[in-house]
Amino acid sequence: MEDQWRISKHDPEWKSLFNDIASKLRSSLGDTAIRIDHVGSTSVVGLDAKPIIDIQISVLNYDDILAYKTHIEKVGFILREENPDKTKRYFRELPGNRRTHIHVRQAGSFSEQITLLFRDYLRLHPSDCLTYAKEKHQLMELYRNERPKYVEGKGPIVWSIIKKAYAWSQEVGWKPGISDR
Repeated sequence: MEDQWRISKHDPEWKSLFNDIASKLRSSLGDTAIRIDHVGSTSVVGLDAKPIIDIQISVLNYDDILAYKTHIEKVGFILREENPDKTKRYFRELPGNRRTHIHVRQAGSFSEQITLLFRDYLRLHPSDCLTYAKEKHQLMELYRNERPKYVEGKGPIVWSIIKKAYAWSQEVGWKPGISDR
């Protein structure tokens, strides 16, 4: 399996990889998933990213883990119980498979909405994509062997972009479009 802890130029294949996994998730989850969206940097055409597909699944009842856990596991993902983020349930691929992150969130929650807003804003603002990509490249050079520091280092630019995205959302009346799946 290739090392995916690197920043790569955008690869159009990422959309196909998402579509393949999301189709399987949709078949398994049915109406339990209100939305299945390609999120994260691989979902933004032209944005350099770690070649890891991020998928956000929005559910009506986040607390009813039994309603979705088994369905996601059937597709080949494992719940990571140790996830410290209480706004999402985090699933990863089975060992030996391509790195994929699945984030299950409460439909309509702040964390679900901010993830979609961030993605949608970047899709329409290429100059911010370039700035974000440049920062990610610099952080990867600095913290190649220190993943937590890389993630923490992105915080200031992510929040700067979120601030711009919020202002933009107010100007245009942003709301999430239709689900990717």
